[in-house]
Amino acid sequence: MRYVKYLIIFALLFGGNIALSDNSLFLVDAKDIVPSPLQVGEKLTYNISLKKLPAGKRTDWIVEEEVVNGVGVYRIQSEMKTRALFRFYKFRNQQETHLNPTTLSPIRFQNYVQDRKYQGVVKINFREGKAEYEKVSRPEPEAQEKREAKVLEIPPGTQDELSLIYFLRSKQFVVGETYFFPLLVKGKVLKATLTLERKEFVKNKKLGNVRTIVLRTSEGGRFWITDDQRRLPVKIETESKIGAVKATLTDVEVVN
Repeated sequence: MRYVKYLIIFALLFGGNIALSDNSLFLVDAKDIVPSPLQVGEKLTYNISLKKLPAGKRTDWIVEEEVVNGVGVYRIQSEMKTRALFRFYKFRNQQETHLNPTTLSPIRFQNYVQDRKYQGVVKINFREGKAEYEKVSRPEPEAQEKREAKVLEIPPGTQDELSLIYFLRSKQFVVGETYFFPLLVKGKVLKATLTLERKEFVKNKKLGNVRTIVLRTSEGGRFWITDDQRRLPVKIETESKIGAVKATLTDVEVVN
């Protein structure tokens, strides 16, 4: 049984074709957090649990600031892999995005997945009004390589699976409002929606008792972000067909 769609927590929360209500607000137009909570060198580590069992570990890291296609961007990396308890099931996911810190839009994205014998790489170059999408995969090492390439039309503010986390952290929300934004995932541009459900305090072993905003997606997932200048995602929860999946922030570092 494949667990990959349950372990890639952040993408799972915003997946699906979602019907928008008439009063949904375009999140791209919402005010940005000032000053920006994004900091070069920030490294966040999460424990992933599946049905209360320790299943994996995820690390998100704003590595450095560099120039891509003449634009200054943040190079952001993410890695997730299964823990020792899941050695019978080998899974690894490495992502990298180049995010424009001014427009909060990605410039380039790459996603590598190893799911037991399966291996696949997705590369996306974001242009004005379009995205160049390429996927190379093998269902098993000895199988023939499969290739897919296409150009997609995309609306302004389209996010990839990794950049969306930093996009959400950088925006202001109003309690009770429903927001939408475009998301490019699995070779399709989807309409992702979420609502600022409430504000509440959360106990975290690293940060202590912190006030958070709770974002709820139309698919039922929830995302707790600290209600302060750091805007740190401290907890994520969602339900899957095989049980509850949770991601909990365990460490915050600034790596120079």
